[in-house]
Amino acid sequence: MKHPAATMRSALLSSLVAGLVLAPSLLMASSGGGHEPMEMSAILWDMGIKVLNVSLLGGLAFWFLSKPLNEFVGARSRKVQQELEDAQAGRREAEERLQAFKDKMSQLDAKVEGLQKQTCSEIDKEQKLLLEEAKQAAEHIRLHARDTIRQEVLKARDDLHKHAATLAVTLAEELVKKNINTEDHNRLVGEYLKEMETV
Repeated sequence: MKHPAATMRSALLSSLVAGLVLAPSLLMASSGGGHEPMEMSAILWDMGIKVLNVSLLGGLAFWFLSKPLNEFVGARSRKVQQELEDAQAGRREAEERLQAFKDKMSQLDAKVEGLQKQTCSEIDKEQKLLLEEAKQAAEHIRLHARDTIRQEVLKARDDLHKHAATLAVTLAEELVKKNINTEDHNRLVGEYLKEMETV
């Protein structure tokens, strides 16, 4: 709904425009309005009226339209200013977000580097631990092999002693069974001694 002052202003403007447009016609009608040649003074008068008419129309139009035009320009300027401020605020926010993203990326890079160093350190520790365990296992195997070899050597010696004893008994039995003379006896004893030395 229009304001009463704006409605009155529009009605007044319409009346003045109509009056100014119709004024030259009324003047021509009052002077006869024929097609007779006009004098120079009448022509100048007519031109002056028209110039005055146009000036008045322009002044009235400026007077009536200046306030709405100023309001429109002001509103448009305020809107543009607000849009610029919003755009600057959006730009600042985007820059802040970008900076925050960059900070997070740098922190992430630092975390990744720290994890890599920690992983390398843990791998080194694990390798050292595995090497130590391998050395201990090798030492255990070596000791076990040495003990096994020692037991095998002792067993072989026992077997040799048993074999020698058995051989001695067998030789003695053979000597007993045979009636051997001294010469044979000496020969058998010599052979037995040689065999024992060989063993």
